Amino acid sequence: MGDREQWYTNKELFEHISAMQGDFKDLRHEMRETRNIIKQYNGLREKIETVEDKVDRIEAKTEGKKTFAEAIRLWGGWLFALVTLAVLLFDKF
Repeated sequence: MGDREQWYTNKELFEHISAMQGDFKDLRHEMRETRNIIKQYNGLREKIETVEDKVDRIEAKTEGKKTFAEAIRLWGGWLFALVTLAVLLFDKF
């Protein structure tokens, strides 16, 4: 085999190039699908973050109400006693 001998014939080279073009076309299609899937994932991720923020706000609001109700329960008796004492003191005078 000499250095000038061709490894492939022109027909074989053409067939290889044609097959590669088909592979590239398939690859471009798969890449387009992948980009679409990534866009959908990013959109879902943004929605999840929005929902997480809303849930955090609702939980914080609920915790605040719970804390306020507990404070009223704990200090309500003392406040009622103080108001009653003030009323009784003012009635004497």
